[in-house]
Amino acid sequence: MRDELTRPEEILEELGDKVVAQIERLAPVAFDGAFREMTQYHRFLIAVGASRDPDGAPFNFAEIAGNAWQAPHKEWIRQYRRLFERAADKLVDDNHFIRSLAYTPGRLLPRPGDPDLSPNVVRSILDLGPILVSRLQAWLTKRTTVETREGQAAAPRLVLAGSDAKAYENLMPEIVGAWESLLHHVPSIYGWRERGDQDDVQRWAAFQASWPFLWQHLTNTAYCLATAVWNEDEVGAALFREALVRWRDSFSHSLNVRAELRHRRLLFPDILDLGWAAASATAEPLGYDYMPPPGPDELFASVIRGAQDDVILVTAALLLFWTMHEKQSSDIGARTARSLQRRETSDQDHRYIDERAIGFRSLFLDLLRLEISDACQRDGSYSANVDHLVAILDNMTERRVVPGRVFTPSTLHGRDSLLQSDLATLLAFVPEDGDDGVLDRIAALAREEEVLPGGDAALRAILHQLERFRTTLEEPTPSIDKVAPVLTPDLDVDRAKTRFREILTAASTTIESERLHRLQSRSPDQKKLEGFRAAIEEALLTAPAEVPFFRNVAVGKATDDEAAEWRDMVFQGIGKAQLTEPPMEAASWNLKEVLVSGAREWAGRYAWNEFCLRHRTEANVSARPEDEAFWRDIELLIPQVGPEPVLVVSRNAEGRALRRFLYAPAAERPRLDIQKRPVDEQGASYIATVEGVDVFGADFRPGEALLFSANSLRSMCYAQTDPSGRFAELTFELSEGMTGKLCVRVRQSLEWLDRPIFDLKAPDPADAD
Repeated sequence: MRDELTRPEEILEELGDKVVAQIERLAPVAFDGAFREMTQYHRFLIAVGASRDPDGAPFNFAEIAGNAWQAPHKEWIRQYRRLFERAADKLVDDNHFIRSLAYTPGRLLPRPGDPDLSPNVVRSILDLGPILVSRLQAWLTKRTTVETREGQAAAPRLVLAGSDAKAYENLMPEIVGAWESLLHHVPSIYGWRERGDQDDVQRWAAFQASWPFLWQHLTNTAYCLATAVWNEDEVGAALFREALVRWRDSFSHSLNVRAELRHRRLLFPDILDLGWAAASATAEPLGYDYMPPPGPDELFASVIRGAQDDVILVTAALLLFWTMHEKQSSDIGARTARSLQRRETSDQDHRYIDERAIGFRSLFLDLLRLEISDACQRDGSYSANVDHLVAILDNMTERRVVPGRVFTPSTLHGRDSLLQSDLATLLAFVPEDGDDGVLDRIAALAREEEVLPGGDAALRAILHQLERFRTTLEEPTPSIDKVAPVLTPDLDVDRAKTRFREILTAASTTIESERLHRLQSRSPDQKKLEGFRAAIEEALLTAPAEVPFFRNVAVGKATDDEAAEWRDMVFQGIGKAQLTEPPMEAASWNLKEVLVSGAREWAGRYAWNEFCLRHRTEANVSARPEDEAFWRDIELLIPQVGPEPVLVVSRNAEGRALRRFLYAPAAERPRLDIQKRPVDEQGASYIATVEGVDVFGADFRPGEALLFSANSLRSMCYAQTDPSGRFAELTFELSEGMTGKLCVRVRQSLEWLDRPIFDLKAPDPADAD
């Protein structure tokens, strides 16, 4: 029998065993050879599976996962975890192993002539960086002790022993340097040739292809920083904070330009989903009239800058959140957040590119930028990616749980939960006088709705966030009061809150004023109104009719010789903002569905009202419907009304009594045949079926009831409202402010069968007394 073939994972694992063996022997030369053999085989596996999808995009067969197996490329990446762990254990004895392993991602990335790697494979390779850092943090936490400094209040601090601390401090710069060096590969991997060697379409395509790599590296840098801060690693936190601040420096020589845009904060990475022609047209309104439109380099550099600023802002907010909610024993989170916000670096001779003073206006507008991105949120959008980043970073703080149990996660799921962190940051930078130019910039945004992603929806998102800030300020905020002075020493928190409330009020007023002016000048969208009218018309002409108590009603178009009455259906409280296109108000319900359902109900009410005006025959009965005598009194009347008899009673009197019979013990029920049919077949007002008669509740006076046939209404038809062949008209009329009414007019024709209607009168119990 033929032996089963060895799987690639098994071969890679055996190669990994050889690497581990050399680490345990402390044999660096043999280690280098074994590690080279392992990574070369891994590169071979990746190259074998490289292909392209039907659209021509890079694809790798190693990405394919099934119900019973994980994607092979993830299995291959897992082999390196134990290598990192073993090498970390030996870093004091010989740091050559962990230093060499820090360059693992670079060994696996493609070289000139290699097949292109798919984004999923590239992400997995780049995830080796955080995996390595996690193993180093595990080594660190196993070797730390709790120290309380003499003469100070009890404040636990994690410290390493002397030799361990020295070894770790010497190692970490090279670990961070190896991680930063991966960015040097980007221009060659994705074909960023010299400007002039490619046309704009080709150059933009090269930038598009590199975005998954850059975003993964950027967010993994933030993850490494968060891991160091969570473990209260001062050395690692300082180095990875600088790596995040200087992130663009590593490839700035290949991308050293930036578009001059009036509204640079409105440019999001989602633009990379567009071809060059569409991307250029999208970005052009964001620039200055007197400047030429930005080229691919300028546009991509601006996208990269905005993404880095966003990640720094979100990461700082999360670290601050940890301090505010006392998730750590020290204030390392708040201190790191402060340094991030100010873009601080330790080496002033190599300050991060485009370093600028961070002030209130910059922070405030950067936060609003993220709210604007939410306005056009969708699955896979940039806003969703930022929310995912927050969830991934905070997930490391999840409490321990028993596997298999259902539990409620204690970690964050997105940016919304960082509101207090954002508020504390803004309070720390709020100017003592003036608004630092914020209101002028907001006014400019409010005036130019056409440049905003999502249009008016972006302004509504900003207003929503301003209201959240204002509402939070009205509540006690001890965590904010505690942490804001850490960001800005000697801060007068109460004064800062007062100033910020004034700015928030002025900003909201400015936006609302511009929106109201726009709304006043716009007319309801006629196409939208016609859509409502056509939907109502179709619903009224489609069976079944929505008429209370009647069944088998024919619905259709009335002939020219049929008499028809004009019917008005009025829907009050309709905001004009919902009728513009695009809408200027977020609808909490589907307006078209509400109008259609309401029109059908109006039509049914008109039919019932006309029925109530028809001739009725009065009949006195000796009891009420909850008494057996009542049913004996009407026993001879029921056959006279015809098929499917219906009794309508007071829902508050007799209706309640009949419902009690349904659930009463058999011994307490009257000697009547009482059944309960499905409510969805009869309508919400249906109570029960007694002696073959369907009983419904309505707003009748106690002691009064109507007995008739459910087939009394033969048809409900509609005549044309104008010669063009329409059967419904719809208009909108403003009544107060920007709110009005939608008026629907139809010509309704009802055909009734000549069947008796009995008006039943029962004696008042008070008269009997």
